[in-house]
Amino acid sequence: MDEFDELFEGDLLPDNPQHEPEIQLDIPGDDVDDFFAEKSEGPDTEEFILNKYLKTLGIENSKISVLDENDNEQEIDFYDLTEEEQLEILKAADPEQEPVDHDLDDEEIELINQIRGENLTVEEFLEAYKTSVIKEFTQGAASEYSIDSYDDQELFLLDLKQKYDLTEEELARELEKELQDEALFTKKVGVLRTEYKQLEDQYNEAQKQEAETEREEQFNQFSETMVNVALQTPEFYGIELDDDEKNEVLSQILDLDENGTSEFYKSLNDPKKLYELAWFSRYGKDSFDALKNAYESEIAKLKSQIKPKPAVIRNNPSGKTQNSIYDLNF
Repeated sequence: MDEFDELFEGDLLPDNPQHEPEIQLDIPGDDVDDFFAEKSEGPDTEEFILNKYLKTLGIENSKISVLDENDNEQEIDFYDLTEEEQLEILKAADPEQEPVDHDLDDEEIELINQIRGENLTVEEFLEAYKTSVIKEFTQGAASEYSIDSYDDQELFLLDLKQKYDLTEEELARELEKELQDEALFTKKVGVLRTEYKQLEDQYNEAQKQEAETEREEQFNQFSETMVNVALQTPEFYGIELDDDEKNEVLSQILDLDENGTSEFYKSLNDPKKLYELAWFSRYGKDSFDALKNAYESEIAKLKSQIKPKPAVIRNNPSGKTQNSIYDLNF
């Protein structure tokens, strides 16, 4: 530090007017005030720079085109806008602006990166996620047994009660006797638990088969009913139905895909199709009747405008019955 003090204690910067640098201003004329007055009358520096920047963005003469509330295009001056509107235009026009902060947390960003990394669309990702959830739920449900709600002692007593119908005292003595060798007791109950799980699996499978059989019977009854309706419906609102049309309608209702879903059921899940079906259900008959009446009315008008062909009536002065062309007298 002493060396620095000595450095600045010298006469390197003497207080001598002769060492002060002379500054010369190249001012035309003798009046300094007039010179600075002329400089102040030039264009505003900030506005001049901004105009040049707007030009790089494709905005000439600070004029921009905007849409009014009626979607009509009109040209206005950039400087007539508010500061917020000006900033919005500059941000939108600048391709190198800072990325927009979407306020995403780490988990949301990780999810987006996962979708991009697996090269999936949002729909494909959601479908895969739904499949995994269903699979996990199915596996979890399959591993749950009602018998697991009983501990070893409760399961042992339950089995004895069902097999031998023992009293409470007899059950207590049997349990006390079995617990004298806990390892053997645990082994016995483990085998017993496995047997009950197998019985539970068999019961659940039987219930599943019974439900499937019942659904098939209901579907067969429904199919038979729909076929009878098709056979007993020769026409709709005056429009005759051929066999191909009837088969197409039945196919749309009864043919099932791999998920057990028909095209008609899918239509019911489509809001537009559902609304269309509801409209036909409510107004279809009236609309077809109106068309039919209008059609028949036009045909009647056309028939009334057709003049009948003139007919020639020959008299039979002899009173003889004319049986053939040879009976005619010319």
